[in-house]
Amino acid sequence: MNSCKIVSKFLLVGVVTALSQGCQSVWAEESGKLCELPNNGVLSGNVRLDGSCVYNQTITINKSNVEVDCNGATLDGQGEKKYGVLINSKGRPLSDVSVSNCNVRDFLAQGVLVTSGVPDARRSSDRDLNYSISPTRITLKNLVVERSGGVGVFLHSYVTDVTLSGSKILDTKGVGIYLEHSSRDNKLIGNIIRNNGAWNGPKTGQREGLAIDSSARNLIEGNKFIGNSAGGIFLYKNCGERFSQGRSVIRWQSSNDNIIKNNKFYDEKVGIWVASRQSRNQKKSDCGDRPLDSEGKYFADYANHNAIQGNEFCRNKLPIKVEGDDNIITGNYSDIKTQKWVSQPETMKARLTGVQTSGNIIANNSFEACGGE
Repeated sequence: MNSCKIVSKFLLVGVVTALSQGCQSVWAEESGKLCELPNNGVLSGNVRLDGSCVYNQTITINKSNVEVDCNGATLDGQGEKKYGVLINSKGRPLSDVSVSNCNVRDFLAQGVLVTSGVPDARRSSDRDLNYSISPTRITLKNLVVERSGGVGVFLHSYVTDVTLSGSKILDTKGVGIYLEHSSRDNKLIGNIIRNNGAWNGPKTGQREGLAIDSSARNLIEGNKFIGNSAGGIFLYKNCGERFSQGRSVIRWQSSNDNIIKNNKFYDEKVGIWVASRQSRNQKKSDCGDRPLDSEGKYFADYANHNAIQGNEFCRNKLPIKVEGDDNIITGNYSDIKTQKWVSQPETMKARLTGVQTSGNIIANNSFEACGGE
């Protein structure tokens, strides 16, 4: 039995120390002593960790009204553990959870995963029910999530009202932050999303800093996107990939009504790409949607009624690309002197169906010289 002493300022669950004889106290490779989380990492109540510790474990939260302050401690997956912070409602209502001040590194799948735990193939046809059993009112603050093997921070389907703020998402192999289908009303504020999406190098499926995949009404404000492999923010509706394998569902919600404002984009191939899959050949994706062509290569993408305002673009190959409808792109700044940096190209949808992109308001975007990051 672990005899670590747990000093609590909230009676039973509190500050985790590694002072007792039964605790490991050797020094980890980079910094901190190796310690063990209480209850094998399944936390509840109010918990403040020992900030000098490294934990080779997952923090798991399955209940409402939980507050975890890592106090600067590190969760180290060592490339073996799947998740750093797992907030999993297990198909029941879960709300009012806060996780702050954690360093989360080297987890095999996700650094942070917020999920109902219900696979898409087993979801109810009742959308209100799906929302009711998925996590909501979640606060993630002052996290450093780095070197995740899949996605840095993953908000799974039907997750709502999550705020990620003041955090750094760095060097993730896949997407830095992923907003999955049917999620909505989430906020990403004041974060740094840098050097994500490389996978295993060129031509291995590079990804973006932030994927908004069939996710709506989110606020993306005051963040910095720096040097992500495919680009900064991509908005799209997934075509139901791997549908015949039973690993996906048809998306009913589009990436609509998102607000993207006052962010900065440095050294991105594409800063913001609206309806990023409108002209993408997806024949190998095993899509469940109805194709636009007889060969099953191209599918309609939906990212409409979004507002992109007051953003700054520095050293981007293409700052903004718009292939959806009825979006508002105004008051943005770029170090490219011509107005061509807001691109609205002819799409494959237009070529195949004759239906052109329409209704976008692109105005008052202007040149501004950039300084450093």
